[in-house]
Amino acid sequence: MPRKSTKKTGATAADGTVFPLPAVLDLKATGPLTEGLLAMRGQNLVLDASKVERLGTQCVQILMAAAATWKDDMASISIVEPSDSFSAGLRILGLTPQAILEKEIAQ
Repeated sequence: MPRKSTKKTGATAADGTVFPLPAVLDLKATGPLTEGLLAMRGQNLVLDASKVERLGTQCVQILMAAAATWKDDMASISIVEPSDSFSAGLRILGLTPQAILEKEIAQ
């Protein structure tokens, strides 16, 4: 369950609702991830990636779409404390946590 952030986590973190990403972000996680993010729409959101052990392309696409949606809604979204596995999964795709938040989604 998302919780209200009570700590500052650095320059990339914004005050907002903390949404802990699950350890496994694979095809089976796409539905719950999408539903969880949609339930937080309109709120400033902090994605806690510290527990991610496995990262699939489909979930990366969902995170990129969420970032575009939050940008359109003029709400903040950030990724904090990316695990080594989260960062490594992104590197394989040629991405960084910041790149996910900045990518433009083709309409």
